[in-house]
Order: sequence, then C-alpha cells, then structure tokens
Amino acid sequence: MGGQHEYSMVGHSRSRIGLYIALVAGAITSGITVIITWGMAWLKSKGYIDMPSVAFVPLTVTAVFGVLFFLFDRFAWKIFGFKAVVGVPDISGEWKVAGKSYDTDNNPKYDWEGTIHITQQYERISIAQGTNDSGSSSISAAIIPEGIKGYRLIYSYRNDPKPGNKELKKHIGHCELLFAPDLNSADGSYFNGGDRFTLGTMKLERV
Repeated sequence: MGGQHEYSMVGHSRSRIGLYIALVAGAITSGITVIITWGMAWLKSKGYIDMPSVAFVPLTVTAVFGVLFFLFDRFAWKIFGFKAVVGVPDISGEWKVAGKSYDTDNNPKYDWEGTIHITQQYERISIAQGTNDSGSSSISAAIIPEGIKGYRLIYSYRNDPKPGNKELKKHIGHCELLFAPDLNSADGSYFNGGDRFTLGTMKLERV
C-alpha cells in the first residue's frame, strides 16, 4: 500500500484556510500572553516571586498555529460544523467495488470485485484498492465539485499483481469516480496502460 500524498481540490483555497487558522492562532497567543503577564505581575505584587514579569517563555504564534493546523488537518475539517465552511468532501473509509472489464473494442471481458480504502486528511490522501489478483495505490489525485451531481475524484495509480499471478504485470492506470451528493456511492471508469491495456467501469458502495 502506498503512502499518502497531496491532492488538489478544485475551486478551494487552502491558503485562505491557512490564513484563518493563523488569525485564530494569533488571537489565542495574545490571550495566553496577557493572562500569563497578568498572573506573573500579580504574583510579584504579592511577593511570591521576585523576577521581571517578562522573564518567561511565551507561546509563539508558530507553535500555536502548528497545533491548530495539526488538529484541523487530522480531525476538525471533517466535523459537521466545519464542513460547510471548508467545502472539502469526506470520502475516507472503506468502499465495496463491483467492476466490469472491457477489451479495446468495448466488448465485455469479465466482472470483478474488490475493495477500496481511502485514507484522507485535509491536505493528503491515499486510495488503495485490493482484488483477488492484485493491489493498487494512488500516486496523484484531485477532487472536483460538480454541483448537484456530487464530487468527481480523479486519480492515477500504480498496480502490483499478487505473487503467483503470471498473467498480470505491473502497470499504471487512471480512474475517475463520481461520488453521489450523500457520499455513500460512486460510479466511474478506469483504464490501464503499459503492459496491460484494459478499461472498465466501477460501482462503489460505502461499507
């Protein structure tokens, strides 16, 4: 299974989201600094400490931003309250796949089944597919919003046959999936290149 990689979200500005998080980080840092300064001044006035009120290591905006962005990237972006603002669909999870393969003349060849596991963060994603014969992992991806139709996921992948399968060879491919607005199903197509030129259709259902 391949590792996570960055993906693009068409029509979405990640820099704008980063700016909002930076503003929140600045406000939190300022508030913490004021509280610590006031607290040390009070302790000094009571004689509990004898040191300048500025003699402490304040939390920096960078540190607070790092914590906030980590939490946002891993968890907060997919929480209901943020989804409408962020606008990035959460397609993570396990999907049951029913596929049909065709030859170059568009004649049906065979049906196949498998699973797709999508691991998604705000900035990174991985799409791993497994069948009885092989496994594949994404190497690039993009999500395109298509209004009332839902969201289209476009990705390229690298496929590796399982040991003992002499008919299949390593190859790369391309897949497009249109997820329904409720993000519980998807339909799409794929094609493989290199030493295995095939194409087909896929239907996904969220497990």
